[in-house]
Amino acid sequence: MRNRTKILLLAALTLALTALVVGTVGYWYYKPTIVTIAVGPETAPEHRFARKLAEVLAHNHASIRLELLVNEAGSQNLSRFAQHEADLVVVRTDERRIPPSARAIAILEEEVVLLITPPKSKFRSLADMERRHVVVVGRDGRNEAFVRRLLEQYKHDPKLIDIRTVPPRAPLDQLLAPGGGADLAVIVEPLSRLSGADDFQELAQKLKGFGVHAIGDAKALERKLPGLYAETLEAGLLVGSPRIPDEELETVALQRVLVARAKMPDTQVVELMHALFESGRQLAVEQNFATRIEPPSTEKGALIAVHPGADQYVASEVKTFFDRYSDLLYVGLSVAGILGSGAAALYGAVFRSAPVHAGRRAQALMELRDRARTSRSKGELDTVEAELEAVLDEVLGGLADGTISPRGLDAFRLAYDSAREALNTARRNQPTT
Repeated sequence: MRNRTKILLLAALTLALTALVVGTVGYWYYKPTIVTIAVGPETAPEHRFARKLAEVLAHNHASIRLELLVNEAGSQNLSRFAQHEADLVVVRTDERRIPPSARAIAILEEEVVLLITPPKSKFRSLADMERRHVVVVGRDGRNEAFVRRLLEQYKHDPKLIDIRTVPPRAPLDQLLAPGGGADLAVIVEPLSRLSGADDFQELAQKLKGFGVHAIGDAKALERKLPGLYAETLEAGLLVGSPRIPDEELETVALQRVLVARAKMPDTQVVELMHALFESGRQLAVEQNFATRIEPPSTEKGALIAVHPGADQYVASEVKTFFDRYSDLLYVGLSVAGILGSGAAALYGAVFRSAPVHAGRRAQALMELRDRARTSRSKGELDTVEAELEAVLDEVLGGLADGTISPRGLDAFRLAYDSAREALNTARRNQPTT
């Protein structure tokens, strides 16, 4: 009688626990939390990105739903975020007043600065800007404000430089043609759309070629201006034949970063990270925006501090509700069907030692990524590469012999790709001897 009583109590406890879990899941499904994001008008890329993200979250039955707070002017987005009206916003790193409560979730896009002149122009660098007529392509005045801030570093007399903003569809071939009124066009363009963009091919045909000029002191500007980053443009990136630019050149870039309020719960950020990095292709906006979403910088002193939820997701230290209790759900349902002596064995299986999750090794990869970015010699890069491959071999071997679980493998892959890209970039930037 005593054993039978224990079995019945065990079965009853299992059924009660199963009902509780199913009820909680049902509540989460039917009562999702609303998270708001401030966006510009429907034509703005961040608006279309946010709409796609909202659709992905709904399709995945996530515990959160995304609600768009639409503003007619993009400059209002950050204000609504700063006033706690929105939980999320996409910021550009040249913003002068990024709220201290902002925490980075993901880098959505990198935008590079292009200095374009007609053929045979005598323009050479940003130090050669005085008495030039400059057009800055932009939907609003933010690009022009950024260019003026950039020129402040060269101690120009602003009265000797004519700068004006033109809309994205302005005919640059006419503006840069003789008598067109412009000596130089400045374009802040998403890096993801530069390769093979038809408008650059058309511009080259109409102007019979054009020049793209380097910003040779890009690394110095990166150190001087927070939110500005040095970037290398590959030869032939804009036009394949004839190649424009004709060789690799240095320029500067800005980043578009998705940020959340610091007090936003980690669990909600994890849901967003799942959607961002596991449905990335669905979120890209016509090869113009969010085509290569990257994790935020975890370095100390970063322009925007990383949100703890994003940091933990990359390192695979945070589990969702289902990650935590999927085994328990499985055991509970099995015991409810058996209602016998197999219940004790199934419960024992819950508490047996689990293999190490692959995602736990992501933190080591992120540290190697940061070391690659700060390495100064080929020997240091070789050491980083050897350690990177050692971590990869360890995880592959562990997956084969069962000592490492595939859980968190997506986070591991993301961290490995990020570390490998940082290593390759560091090797490309090594001085040739």
